[in-house]
Amino acid sequence: MNLWKILTSFTFRFMLIYVLALSGAVFLVMAVIYGSFTYGYFEDLRESIVEELDTLTLIYEGQGIRGVEQYLADQQSATSAGRFHYLLTDSDYNKLTGTLDKWPDYREFGDGWVSFGLDVTDFSGSGPELELLARPQTFEDGSHLLAALRYNDIVESARLVFKTLVRTMIATVVLGVIGGFFAAASTLRRIEKINEGISDIVSGDLSQRIPMGDAVGNMRLLIENFNNMLEQTESLMQGVRTVSDNIAHDLRTPLTRIRNQLSQLQQEVPRSDEERVRALIEECDGILSTFNSLLRIAQLEAGNRIGNFSRLPLGALVQDVIELYEPLAQDKDIELHSWCDEIEFDGDRDLIFQMVANLLDNAVKYTPAGGRISVAVKEDEAGGVLLSITDSGPGIPETDRENVFQRFFRLESSRGDQPGNGLGLSLVQAVVKLHRGVIRLLDNHPGLRVEVSLG
Repeated sequence: MNLWKILTSFTFRFMLIYVLALSGAVFLVMAVIYGSFTYGYFEDLRESIVEELDTLTLIYEGQGIRGVEQYLADQQSATSAGRFHYLLTDSDYNKLTGTLDKWPDYREFGDGWVSFGLDVTDFSGSGPELELLARPQTFEDGSHLLAALRYNDIVESARLVFKTLVRTMIATVVLGVIGGFFAAASTLRRIEKINEGISDIVSGDLSQRIPMGDAVGNMRLLIENFNNMLEQTESLMQGVRTVSDNIAHDLRTPLTRIRNQLSQLQQEVPRSDEERVRALIEECDGILSTFNSLLRIAQLEAGNRIGNFSRLPLGALVQDVIELYEPLAQDKDIELHSWCDEIEFDGDRDLIFQMVANLLDNAVKYTPAGGRISVAVKEDEAGGVLLSITDSGPGIPETDRENVFQRFFRLESSRGDQPGNGLGLSLVQAVVKLHRGVIRLLDNHPGLRVEVSLG
């Protein structure tokens, strides 16, 4: 299966967007939760420092430096890690007592709170620098007190949580992409099977059904409903074919008998009535021609000619049609040029011949005397076949280029000038669709350019 088709499929893109959005949402929720936790942690730190400062202030005011030293010694022996760090200095910031060697250079946060770094080697001889949150206080005698608590734990936790979140997001995205790839591949495989079945059905084989395979859930229900719709369509088309056969039997045969009887009558009537009989015969021929064209279009749209496909030398076939119309072009002094490459193509020979003949007939019919017609057959960029017929006639207005494929539609400018029943291009379009092609009508400046892509 085509890798690019999987990566650009709706299923894969939906899974990728879903995984990214989910990962982003989880990251955002975790960030909010961790932010709330961090805020609470620092609130507890600040409350502890304020309580410790209040305690030290009471001791200092009641017992002086000796009381503070005794309290600090008790605190240090109570916890092996030394949770708090203290420093009591005189008015000139000379150390009186405490666990810190000197008054630190700190960063102020506002509202009396400061932060500074402390190298652990000052105590244990090894280890990283500690980050401490502190609050200084000045007494009435000018001495200074500083109580600090470290917050490295929360910083390390933040780094750990951030790394964990990032790695989790990456793992989630990678697993989501892999899962999305396999989900998209499975979905595309089923869709391609459905498309293959639909292509056969569009080609005219209404007996085909979409294979159920291992489809489950909504996909299985979709296939079942589609197959039910096909059964109804096949039944309706069979009814249309039956009606067409009845019309062919009930109308075409009597019209043919009338036409034959008029031919016999033409030889028996006086010369003065011969023209009138000839006109009636021509009217019958026109009705039969229209009737046959309608039946043929209906058969093509039903896909009844798909079994007549074979390998054709398209360039040679188109050249045969050109030779057929060369005398008509010469009678109107029209230059007829062709460039037909030898290209093999799978199709119905008679229908392709009829399609090219209709297009070339229109070109000769509407190109004025002294004009120019060009016919080309070549391979297109997609590896298919491109047939183009250009003329120097009046062309078709852009607003009518879709309408001309409708049955019995004729341009107002050509109704009185050229004979026809408005079914030629309808038949051409039916042949093109049967061969899974596309027909385009373009400007030739002046004239019309008809491009037919097949295969």
